[in-house]
Amino acid sequence: MAETLTHTDLYSPVERKRIARIVFSLFLLSLVWSFFSNTLLHQLCRPVIKYPYVDPTYWIMNWLQIPEMITGNYALAWTFDGLLISSCILSLLFPDKRIFVWSLIVLFFIYFITYNTYGAWHTGNKIGLLLIAIPFAVRDNKSFNYLWQGLRYFLLFSFSCAFLWKLFRFGWLYADEGILIMKKNAAAYLYFKPNTWLAHLYEWFLQHPGLLQFLYIAGFILEGVFITGFFTRKADRYLFILSILLVFGFWFMAEAHFFELLILNLTLISPRVLGLKRPQQ
Repeated sequence: MAETLTHTDLYSPVERKRIARIVFSLFLLSLVWSFFSNTLLHQLCRPVIKYPYVDPTYWIMNWLQIPEMITGNYALAWTFDGLLISSCILSLLFPDKRIFVWSLIVLFFIYFITYNTYGAWHTGNKIGLLLIAIPFAVRDNKSFNYLWQGLRYFLLFSFSCAFLWKLFRFGWLYADEGILIMKKNAAAYLYFKPNTWLAHLYEWFLQHPGLLQFLYIAGFILEGVFITGFFTRKADRYLFILSILLVFGFWFMAEAHFFELLILNLTLISPRVLGLKRPQQ
């Protein structure tokens, strides 16, 4: 069974404030990246194609016409993005003020649904940001610590599910799975940017399908390693490194951008490693 939380595993209120500033700094960095990648709501240019998929949450949001109302009014979209970024900055400056954290959670939830609705694909890259602020919205410190550990289990669940999905689909038995994944996802990049260093790197790997299959199988096995995290925390430092390697692997082989999921990696780091706790004498 998994180890129970001990006193040394818990964050104090002061340590909670420090880690909040780390979290909201990374959160703000992601929003700035969204601005420069033209994916904030005022930059979507009044989109009309929706993709709510088979998801009641998206159905309700679109039935209420919230995404359409915000993106359809340029001034309102600018105001929304301003409030979203401001709530993140205020949460960073005043992590004890739960009203700012709750505002960030609500606004980012609307942004998350709207972004995926008009992106014509339900991406999972922003799910880490959607969840990371929740522990800081509660009042008592004990609830914060249990929610923080809950996010750790969610991260383990994400990678473990990816392993089990591949396992029971038997894709790992198909000798050409690695090269087919790269062909499907790198085709557009090779067509539009054929002279870049990354395109040349893709071309080299496509000429070596055995190496691509090795990388696919290695990634599959590494995802399975995250199951150990449900039974012990002793491997967390290694899982932290593996999660980074896997996310870069997803980007390289499948053009899947899960970098914002990495904010949940903070739950794999002990307070002492973060510099929040001094070793006991």
